[in-house]
Amino acid sequence: MYTNRLNFTYMLAICLLGFACTADFEDINTDSKRPVATTPDLLLPGIIKSTASAWGARGGEEGLVVTQHAGEIQSTNDDTYRWNPNPQPYTDGYNTLRDVYNLIDVSQDTEGFSSYYGIGLVLKCWNYQFITDAYGDIPYLEAVQGKTAGNFFPAFTPQKEIYQGMIDDLVLANQVLAREGISISGDILYAGDLMKWRKFANSLRLRLLMRISDADPGAAQAGIREIVADPETFPVFESNDDMAALQHDIENPPSRYTTRVGSFDSYRLSRTLEQRLKAMNDPRLKVFAQPISASGKNIYSEHWDDYAGIQNGLSADESESYSPTDDPSKSGSNFISRLGILYACQECNTLSSPVAAQTVIMTYSEVAFLIAEAIQREILPSGNAEEHYQKGIRASFDYYADRTAVGGWDNITNALMSLDMESYLSQENVGFSGNPTANLQKIYLQKWISQFYTGMEAWSQWRRTNQPEVIPGPDAANDQKVPVRFLYPNEIKATNSRNYESAVLNMGGDYLTTRLWWDIADNQ
Repeated sequence: MYTNRLNFTYMLAICLLGFACTADFEDINTDSKRPVATTPDLLLPGIIKSTASAWGARGGEEGLVVTQHAGEIQSTNDDTYRWNPNPQPYTDGYNTLRDVYNLIDVSQDTEGFSSYYGIGLVLKCWNYQFITDAYGDIPYLEAVQGKTAGNFFPAFTPQKEIYQGMIDDLVLANQVLAREGISISGDILYAGDLMKWRKFANSLRLRLLMRISDADPGAAQAGIREIVADPETFPVFESNDDMAALQHDIENPPSRYTTRVGSFDSYRLSRTLEQRLKAMNDPRLKVFAQPISASGKNIYSEHWDDYAGIQNGLSADESESYSPTDDPSKSGSNFISRLGILYACQECNTLSSPVAAQTVIMTYSEVAFLIAEAIQREILPSGNAEEHYQKGIRASFDYYADRTAVGGWDNITNALMSLDMESYLSQENVGFSGNPTANLQKIYLQKWISQFYTGMEAWSQWRRTNQPEVIPGPDAANDQKVPVRFLYPNEIKATNSRNYESAVLNMGGDYLTTRLWWDIADNQ
């Protein structure tokens, strides 16, 4: 009897202890420093950073060499078009898009979170533009539905429909961001300035509309006219203060990996860019490049001859023995300019700055050149193309003067600031003439210069316009044709083969020469 009473007492104590533990279980086992729900302010900075990182990485490799801003020495696979199936920006892009969709989901119908929703739409379009302009048809309508709908094998959406969707989303983003919303946090791009996000949305829409201006001229014309005719409803970038550029605060941001020592030091100034800038006495050359090591100068020289680029498309052996002056005694890397100090990491040069360079996404210069082009091509019914063209040039010079001043490189800043801009603009190969075709080519050339190290935008412009000219080098593969897209990643072929094959059939192949929907210029 005593034993039974003891057992009962023991079991009762256990039960009471269990109830006591259950009552405060969540309080005890919840980390007060870890959020229990996803909030947009926590998602936003990571999305911006990861997208900019991927954007800068591609812009600093294929994006630099394919349109001949830079060339390669030592390892020249990028420069000779020996491009393998590329998992980037595909993999990084969709990894980021998962967070973008989460941001949209948690903010779309939540009171006070409309600003995050609008920003999420802009970030969605930026990511999709990056991916589709690299590959063509990609998952879009069925993308990122593995968790919500169990769709792990999404169909590929034709690029025309993707562009229509992106443009519609940017129209909606502008509307949403115009509403009254609570102040936001976590915004490492614009520090919570919603008007600048609206300007980014409309400027990005302007970019996309111009990109489809040959493939879908009616839609492009209607959209471009709507934006330009009503700047109050559709504000766009008006100065360099508005441009989309991620400011860094670390020593070696991803956008400068290509200028590191070792194998990354293979990216050098292209002879194409060198010759075009020298022909215009354009001091931006001294931003984009450093004097050759053999000159004995450091990061700046007054003498134009101290800057020399490499011919694009050489084999590895030819690149290592290349001489810009055809003098065998003056050949090799010591006679070829590195990229400018603005783009150098601190491991490579102690004079570099951790905060001067930015990952440039879209500039005011680009907007000015887009409007100039629209006027010149009569997409817009009226306007002064030359005025906007000159605004684009001035803004480019001002931007680089500002960034070199931040870096403390006074000689380079002074070279830019001391330029007689009126004389520069009146040069025969810069100023407008009575030849509309020549004027359009000048717009494209200046836009190409201004898009140095800006993602793959210069490549996209060349694919759309065939300007300025790109001549493959002597060792170029791909049948001596400039690539117009990336190959789909091998992982996609293996894991989503049926939809991959349908996309390839729709596009006409999975080759470096397979044109995107909007790419109809005669550039092959």
